[in-house]
Amino acid sequence: MQELIEVSERKADILTNLLKEAGAEYEQTLKKIQVSEANFRTIFENAPEAIYIIDIDTRRILDCNPFIQKWLGYTREELLTMRLEEILAPGAENVHENIQKAVEEGLVYVQERRFQKKDEAIVDAEVTGTIVDYEGKNCFVALIRDVTERKQIEALSRYKELFESVSDVVFINDALGRFLEVNDVACHCLGYSRDEFLKLTLKDLTCPEYHGVLWEMGRQISKDRAYQFEISMVSHKGLPIPFEFQGRIISYRNRTAFLSVARDMSVRKKLQETLIRTERLSAVGEMASGVAHNFNNLLQMIMAGAEAARTKLESGRILDCREAIQNIINASHRGADVVRRIKDFTLVTPDGIDEGAVFDLEALVAESIELTQPLWKPPSSPRRYRLNFLKKGDCHIKGKSSEIYEVLVNLIKNALEAMPRGGMLTLSTYAMGGAVFLRVSDTGQGIPQEQFQRIFEPFFTTKGTQSSGLGLSSCYGIVKKHQGEIQVDSFPGQGTEFILKFPKAQMIGAPEAEAMRPIEKQTAIRFLLIDDEINILKAVEMYFEDSEIAISTANTAQEGLAAIQSDPFDVILCDLGMDDMNGLEVGKWVVEYCRSRGIPKIPLLLYTGLDKKLDSVRLKEAGVDRVVNKPTSCRDLLYIIREMVALRRSS
Repeated sequence: MQELIEVSERKADILTNLLKEAGAEYEQTLKKIQVSEANFRTIFENAPEAIYIIDIDTRRILDCNPFIQKWLGYTREELLTMRLEEILAPGAENVHENIQKAVEEGLVYVQERRFQKKDEAIVDAEVTGTIVDYEGKNCFVALIRDVTERKQIEALSRYKELFESVSDVVFINDALGRFLEVNDVACHCLGYSRDEFLKLTLKDLTCPEYHGVLWEMGRQISKDRAYQFEISMVSHKGLPIPFEFQGRIISYRNRTAFLSVARDMSVRKKLQETLIRTERLSAVGEMASGVAHNFNNLLQMIMAGAEAARTKLESGRILDCREAIQNIINASHRGADVVRRIKDFTLVTPDGIDEGAVFDLEALVAESIELTQPLWKPPSSPRRYRLNFLKKGDCHIKGKSSEIYEVLVNLIKNALEAMPRGGMLTLSTYAMGGAVFLRVSDTGQGIPQEQFQRIFEPFFTTKGTQSSGLGLSSCYGIVKKHQGEIQVDSFPGQGTEFILKFPKAQMIGAPEAEAMRPIEKQTAIRFLLIDDEINILKAVEMYFEDSEIAISTANTAQEGLAAIQSDPFDVILCDLGMDDMNGLEVGKWVVEYCRSRGIPKIPLLLYTGLDKKLDSVRLKEAGVDRVVNKPTSCRDLLYIIREMVALRRSS
């Protein structure tokens, strides 16, 4: 019995010791767990990266650290009421599948995700995570690293590579147009250093006539991330260079910017101008018989009027000559208008309508119909076409009438070519709601659907080598340059209608008012006319006999220079093309002569019948104050002389 008691006591001691050891181990384990949890919480709370724990089944956020609160802009309370999808950027894919994969494999390998902040900003991040036991159930803990800045650096590296490799001009601009970065091609092409570029804006380098294009593109870019437009920029030497811009909105150094690739269009523009000029000359050639017909009619009127006036004079009926002489003057003016229109039509003018004037669109349409008459009403062929012109009046627009004339001729030619078997061509004009409309419709074959979207593309043509494909493209550019719109409606087998819309302009005063103003004698004006055409000298001299103009004439430049040295003149009118000296050389001589004598420069008018536009720099160097185009009526010449003298005396 004693032995059993001793055995029991030994077992009790052993059990007591075991319990003591187990209790000590439990306390140590508990302390370790508490330390481990404290360490986890310390890491969790102070980690420099975002951490969240979500319920695997509901994907609701169970816990999150302060960094993610600051990073996304939500409070802890807000995040604990949200699900994972609510903090991911819209369009996130495979969220559920990735969590299931984590359950199966125990962890999630690094993957890229985009998160949406409370202010709706989007940030890039890398996510990795694993399955943990949290509050007695399996949950998913994720570690998120913000890689937005790294992405931007990578993007900048790609942009830098683009900058270095492309052969076109590349810009990065901010929302105000300031240059943030340019490539070496931009510096070479425009002649500015990189430091000079970074002090400028896109508007600073844009030709003034294209500032409106920049403003319009600014409005469009706000609606669409990609953009395309054409402008001309000014180089460091002051030369305009046409560029075609293509680009898109990017993020550059944590702010919105605009990446643009600009292609120099100089060569292409010159090629287009050459082809357009060729097509215009070809069109004039096609209309040559109509022009000759018009001139023959005008010459007949002038000849008949002159013979009638001579007959009346010989019979002593001087007063009856007035009507015949007026007919001669009217016919001369009409002839001058025809020459001017053909000259303007064949001359490719620079972009912009700043030099444009207000004109009557209906009168221009009537001229176009008359000049293209050989195309739709050939005198020696059966008539296949009928042409109607419907007009409502008060259709004035502002711009270059020669360019709108080109549009009209192109549209008329296209309409006639669309009706090889004949048909009806209708032109109509009307004003409505602050705009002027021009409609050109035919009853031809119509435009096939597959070609409809391309008709305004440069060089697109269905006529093969017979056309350059620039006709409608040129029309589109001209209409847009005049702040207008062009619309096309076409029905295969029924015909096509072009609808042009322009801003309406107000005609200031009657155009005939100045010409019909009575001539009143004023203070005597000493006037020198230098021209190698003797009949011009005699005619102008005769006209000015009864006015305040004290006219002197010279048949050569040398005679004119001698006259200037012997008599003081208020105004000089010199012909541009003479045998001994041209008008520019005379002008330079006059400038030097006045400077050497210490007297004010004599106003110089340059008289020319050439259709070539004279260089403004050369005109200024030659001291030319104004160019007078031939033919100019003596009445208009008198007003020009008076104006020049008034300007000189007022200064």
